[in-house]
Amino acid sequence: MKRLFILLFLTTFSFAHAQTNSVVFELNDGYQKFDATNCLTNKTDYSKVQLSIVKGEISSLKSFQLIITLNEKITYTFNSYNELRNTDPLSWLKGNEAFKNFKNINFDLKTELTSGKKETQNFKVCLKEIISKPKMVTRSLTNTTKKKDYIEIPVSFATDRNDTNDSDLNDRFGTKRADLKYGRVVVSIPYTHKLGEIERPSYWRLEFSEDPTKHVMLQSVKMQDKETYFKQMVERIAKNGKSTFLFVHGYNVSFADAARRAAQITFDLRFGGEPVFYSWPSQGATTKYTVDEANIEWAKHNMKNFLRDYLTKTKADDIYLVAHSMGNRGLTKALIDLMNEHPKLKDKITEVILAAPDIDADVFRRDIAPKMVQKIAKPITLYVSSDDLALIASRKVHGNPRAGDAGKGVVIVPGVETIDASGVDTSFLSHSYFATTKTIIEDILDLIKSGKRAPDRETLERVSQANVTYWKVKQGKN
Repeated sequence: MKRLFILLFLTTFSFAHAQTNSVVFELNDGYQKFDATNCLTNKTDYSKVQLSIVKGEISSLKSFQLIITLNEKITYTFNSYNELRNTDPLSWLKGNEAFKNFKNINFDLKTELTSGKKETQNFKVCLKEIISKPKMVTRSLTNTTKKKDYIEIPVSFATDRNDTNDSDLNDRFGTKRADLKYGRVVVSIPYTHKLGEIERPSYWRLEFSEDPTKHVMLQSVKMQDKETYFKQMVERIAKNGKSTFLFVHGYNVSFADAARRAAQITFDLRFGGEPVFYSWPSQGATTKYTVDEANIEWAKHNMKNFLRDYLTKTKADDIYLVAHSMGNRGLTKALIDLMNEHPKLKDKITEVILAAPDIDADVFRRDIAPKMVQKIAKPITLYVSSDDLALIASRKVHGNPRAGDAGKGVVIVPGVETIDASGVDTSFLSHSYFATTKTIIEDILDLIKSGKRAPDRETLERVSQANVTYWKVKQGKN
């Protein structure tokens, strides 16, 4: 499957005329410069387009920010070269019908040199739509292929759900326990997609079936044997930035829901590496909470074995582990067990992100977090909220606060950066804020792309309480 994260701007730099006192960029394809007179078109070969340094050298850059603007409301921001290299603005341009609706695209560059000198550069590039004249053809119209009006995101998966072999991809995997299986799923995201949303059919809008031009939906599922699965994953990671993330979903989530969420996270985080999700046999029903609790405990062993292979075989430079809600129980326990057996695998992990964990807060403080800090010895970020109704309900069921709660009993553990997201999510349950709210998505994006810790991320502010410090998302930013 052709990857959609094609690089629009390949950061291949020219070191000719290098000077350390100034850095100048231009957009070109190696032969010609694109500017206000030489237009980008819908026929341009974007595999050759690059933002090049034509004066100066990359080593003299301390910071970099590029803002691409079609109009005041449609912008794309890059805060590092890695982010630029791992993103696909081409689909963004097509999705906004840029060549049809706009005459120019603006590039605003802000850089700071190691010498402390700050520079700005602004230039416009004209846009032009080229409409090809129809060709005379003899083939039947029934054989013509319609251009896709959506973006396809391929995602790798591992699951210990039963394979139903149902022709409806939404029901391809069930809720029963099974042996570990591997594969690839392709999820489509419409060009009209809004940040943080998983667009689905709505009866209120008289939508009774899925439409890939309007909804996030599964396009295909391909099963793979273990050897082929990891062999191809290694090849893709080597070609796409040598980074990958693993997402473990929470309670009340079907396989299809997990696939859609993993694809949405990939797209909204503009993640250019290899996205992977692990789907354990959640029942996908609000009334099956205790069954989900039993199944996440059962899945811990399979998850540990998958993590061992994932960390060992993928050969990625950066591996991010992300869990949500009840999925944190499986990921944290599996990680601790795996580190006990293979302590050197900690060197493979870049960051662990625990979002709204449905874990007993006292157990997390005493038994889980200290072991993770000691055994993994890598950054751990914990997102919490006092607005999370799902965790409030869990607290009432169990009689004790959850690790994802905020407020007076917010979990603070040395070695774990706690981020209070209270107030940023206005949805009904306020439980999926890590993937649905602009501010948290931007914070995670900054964390992954730049590696900045909490004190250096602009979306956060310090909170000091009873001689402890944690971080809170700035209000008015979501």
